[in-house]
Amino acid sequence: MHATASRQLRRAGDFLAAARHMIRHHPKAGPTTLRLAAAFASRMHRSQHGHVPFNVAATVEELGLSRRTVLNHARYLRELGLIAWVEHGSRRNVLRTRHSGQWQSSHGYRGTATIYAPVAPPAWDHARGHRIDGSGYRARLIGVTEAGRARAIAAARHRARNTGQQRSRRCTPSVVVTSASSHPQVVDRGKKDTPRRRQHHGARRTRSWVTPAECRHAIALTERLQREVWWLYAAGSRPLAYALRPLIQAGWTEQQLAAELSTWGVPAHLQDPAAYAHHEISRRQRLAELPPVTEPAGHDSHADEEGTRYARMLRDRSGRHTPAWQRYAQQLRPALRRELAEARRKSRQQPSVPDYRPVLRESEEDFFASLPLETWGDAPTPREIYAARAGGRTPGRGQALPPADARSLKDLRDHDEAARACAALRAAWAAEEAHPAGSASREPDRGCC
Repeated sequence: MHATASRQLRRAGDFLAAARHMIRHHPKAGPTTLRLAAAFASRMHRSQHGHVPFNVAATVEELGLSRRTVLNHARYLRELGLIAWVEHGSRRNVLRTRHSGQWQSSHGYRGTATIYAPVAPPAWDHARGHRIDGSGYRARLIGVTEAGRARAIAAARHRARNTGQQRSRRCTPSVVVTSASSHPQVVDRGKKDTPRRRQHHGARRTRSWVTPAECRHAIALTERLQREVWWLYAAGSRPLAYALRPLIQAGWTEQQLAAELSTWGVPAHLQDPAAYAHHEISRRQRLAELPPVTEPAGHDSHADEEGTRYARMLRDRSGRHTPAWQRYAQQLRPALRRELAEARRKSRQQPSVPDYRPVLRESEEDFFASLPLETWGDAPTPREIYAARAGGRTPGRGQALPPADARSLKDLRDHDEAARACAALRAAWAAEEAHPAGSASREPDRGCC
């Protein structure tokens, strides 16, 4: 589907017409291929996108052909560009997925079917005189050429002639369809137009033309809206977009639509959500129950490959507003510079000492080793000493140590006397080594130190 050159088809008649035209150009395709195409066309109405499931076993039973024949003619349709893969079939049990955690072996097995998308080859569009916008699967039919218009007029005249001939034939009463008494009949009571004709003329007078881009935007918005509002999931995107068209054209955004539709009292089971939405919108508009929308929403495309929207935005902005930098340079920058210069001048005239919070820049052991011994009892903290140095003050000395006991004083005194004695003996020993002549008779006792 993402690689094919053919465009998407949603109507069975278009697919069969393309199949009749293209089968003539394949050497192996024939009536059997056309029968398989008709089987695919009969299933297209089940999906809003026209996709058809391809169950080989069911198709074999439906057409009365062999499995190999069905697969071969499906391959011919793919080679002609008439069908494209949406999903490949697999051996995964679809019943297990459907029942989820409640699956039991008694439910059996059913493989996942292949899903095909009927498509129209470019050769058929060219032969019919179609004008195509885009390429590939998402291409759209936007009109016909002159040759295509002449061919369509001739085909319409041929169908009208055949229809007239069939109506002129005389049929037996068993073939003619009679009108049942239970069917409502439109009775003309002397007025010019019947209700159906009056309704048709009124719709013609109030019809608002919608461009293909607006229609595409409305369908995309509706598909996103169906993921937000629970009761819209079963509706087709196209009829629902048509039902919501009055609100979309009035400027309602996706968020506003979701907020409004979520508040409606919707029955639990709706047979046609699009018809219900159309009826409710008409009723609420007639009774003025819908909230007004002040700003209409635009449908500008998001693609801007040439950069025209961006250039137009820049021109509009430069025409309406002054850039922020120019406003700053012209109005704000001179005043800011004057204020900064005044602040600097005041700071020079009145210097202020900031609250200094010193940071320890050396190890604590080295710091305490540099202090006098008598200040270790109640020494100031490093932060206090650094703060005093930064402020030009003398750090305060700590309190003296408490008086020691008698035994400690005696030990300190003995240690001091021993240190002085050892110093005297070392001095005498140094003098004897300097004069070795008279040193034999008085040898100092070196063991005392």
